Amino acid sequence: MKAEKKENMVKMRAQKKFMGKSNKVNKINFVVLFAGLLLMVFGMKEIGNYIIWACMFVFVVTTLSGILASGSIRKQR
Repeated sequence: MKAEKKENMVKMRAQKKFMGKSNKVNKINFVVLFAGLLLMVFGMKEIGNYIIWACMFVFVVTTLSGILASGSIRKQR
C-alpha cells in the first residue's frame, strides 16, 4: 500500500509541475497577444493578425492540456 501511495504522490507532483509550466506559458502568451493587439491598433494589421492567431492556437493547446492534466489529478484522488 505504501509503495502505491508513494507512486501516486510522484505522479501528482509531476502533474502539478506541468500545470505550473502551463500557467507560465499562458502568461507569456497573453503578453504576446497584447503585443499583437497593439500592432493592429498602430496600423500593422497583417503582422498583428498573424500574431493573434498564433497566440489563440497556443492558448487553446495549453488550455486543453491543462484540462487533461487536472482531470487525471482528480481521477487519482
